[in-house]
Amino acid sequence: MKLVNLPNGLSINALGQIDTKVLYHEMFQMQTYLKYNVQVSDGDYIFDVGANIGLFSLSLTQSFQKLKIFAFEPIPEIFNALTNNAKCYFPGAVLCNVGLSNTAKISEFSYSPALTMGASMYSSEIAKSVSQEASVYDWMKAVVLDLYRISELNGKLTKILVKLLSTWGIRSLLFGLLSIYISRFLLFEKKSPKQVNCELKTVSEVIRENQVCKIDLLKVDVEGSELDVLRGIDQEDWGKIRQVIVEVHDIDNRVEKIVSMLKRRGYSTQVAREDWAVAKLMNIFIVYAIARN
Repeated sequence: MKLVNLPNGLSINALGQIDTKVLYHEMFQMQTYLKYNVQVSDGDYIFDVGANIGLFSLSLTQSFQKLKIFAFEPIPEIFNALTNNAKCYFPGAVLCNVGLSNTAKISEFSYSPALTMGASMYSSEIAKSVSQEASVYDWMKAVVLDLYRISELNGKLTKILVKLLSTWGIRSLLFGLLSIYISRFLLFEKKSPKQVNCELKTVSEVIRENQVCKIDLLKVDVEGSELDVLRGIDQEDWGKIRQVIVEVHDIDNRVEKIVSMLKRRGYSTQVAREDWAVAKLMNIFIVYAIARN
């Protein structure tokens, strides 16, 4: 674990630099989850499912007071960073070292401490949602553009790399160099992929255990487990949930399935493509849902 200084002057505990910059850009600069009429007010109940190190919850507490936050992160190493950040910035939160699913159980997660936001129970399934038409060039260009977006590359170098990538011979060389860079980065960080068994509960179990009477915002970012999380909500509990935001890997028409599920339960929905170059190639979308009554 390391201390990372954010562009807004705050210091947080994190496992890796790159994914922390990505998460910061998403939560603080893009405000990815506060679009399409999604609203948060002082005193709201927030379920942050897939909390990671807590940057979404942290971003909310910078703008709203007296939030009732329930933050869920199943992987102990990441949860430790979340706990430290919560102590500093949102000490009243209920921190849950569990994941959420369609049933209570123990499941194996795979994750890399250098890129914690990719932690998942369903790594092989996620691969099925990746664009099959994308070339190596498309992937390299996407990585370059996203690194520029989080200021890992400057504008001049980004333009040069994108131009060079359009030339086949040079493209092959750059691919080799990029592969070496990524391998050395992971070795330097001493953070190779890990597997860990984690406890899972359902949303409705948590509602009962904590006597939660309402959820003003249910945010779900769980790398392939999103449909499981929604299926873990009992029929009688849907009426307690005012807004739902779900990051969706479009596996087997999952976006359509989730939109249909939410519409049947009385939500108006909006679907947006994730606004990262790599995420577009991975066919990642965000579903925003607001209860009609």
